[in-house]
Amino acid sequence: MFLFVAAGLIFSMLFTPMITLMDGETIYYAERYDMLVFILVTFVLAGTTFFSYKNRMFQIRLCVLNSLILLGWQALIAVLFFKREPVMIFSLTAVFPIVASVLTFLALRYISRDEAMIRAASRLRKGRR
Repeated sequence: MFLFVAAGLIFSMLFTPMITLMDGETIYYAERYDMLVFILVTFVLAGTTFFSYKNRMFQIRLCVLNSLILLGWQALIAVLFFKREPVMIFSLTAVFPIVASVLTFLALRYISRDEAMIRAASRLRKGRR
């Protein structure tokens, strides 16, 4: 569920404004190519991670990769925030990448627990024979 919510947060950024100017003009994430690339890459990674539930080690690797990309994306947004003009107002969605990164990390922990439990059960079954 954590991965599903993280993917939803990332997908919602396609349709929400990133910056609102004092004169009422808005700049959307999808209007900037760097933001659009980050949205597409992280959304595809989250979706791939969500649907590759049969291969938990692959899921773990994708979770780590997606978390690192999301943290890099949040760093880019932070740089833009600190270099902004006084007439720019950033929206609340500017913190969605860090929230998605935390949710992906939580999913990583639960996937790792499942993998450890499966390996322990397999080890016990091998010992009985």
